Amino acid sequence: MRYWTIVVLSLCGSAPAFAQEDVWAGSLRGDYTLDNGATLYLASAEDDAQASQAAAMAKINTPAYEERYFTANNIHKYLGIGSIAAAAGTLIAPKGEDGAHEALAKTAAGLGVAAIVTGLLFHWDDFNLSDGAKDPDNLHVMLTTAGALGYLAAVSAAPDGGHAGFGGAGAIAMAIGIKLNW
Repeated sequence: MRYWTIVVLSLCGSAPAFAQEDVWAGSLRGDYTLDNGATLYLASAEDDAQASQAAAMAKINTPAYEERYFTANNIHKYLGIGSIAAAAGTLIAPKGEDGAHEALAKTAAGLGVAAIVTGLLFHWDDFNLSDGAKDPDNLHVMLTTAGALGYLAAVSAAPDGGHAGFGGAGAIAMAIGIKLNW
């Protein structure tokens, strides 16, 4: 019986939707004459209602705080990502004495060391040996430091053979270490 009650109440509530005459065809401001000669005056609060609704939506969609692009954390992140980009450029650059390969390798090493220094300055409290080696912050520190050391070993061993392994291992360690946190 309660299902029938719900259906009947729903149909009663939807009866205005099936009206023959379109009372709302004109502007919401004004008066309309009905079939029986009575005048229907419509009140309009659309300006205030729409303005308050738009303000409420703007407040909902606007973040309370917009993060700046150049914070200590972002600079640390950009330096690490830049070192990986420079290492990738080193890989594809033509190999030559005093060429792009050497310049990009030194850039990767410099950016990697700068990332390590900024990480030590701004995130010293995140690293804690008592948390163990499986802690993501500790892994990030260890892998990115190994990556920067790999860059430095490759630059110092160049142009002799065998420096590519150090550089490649450094780039992989740096990439994994960065991926752990971002």
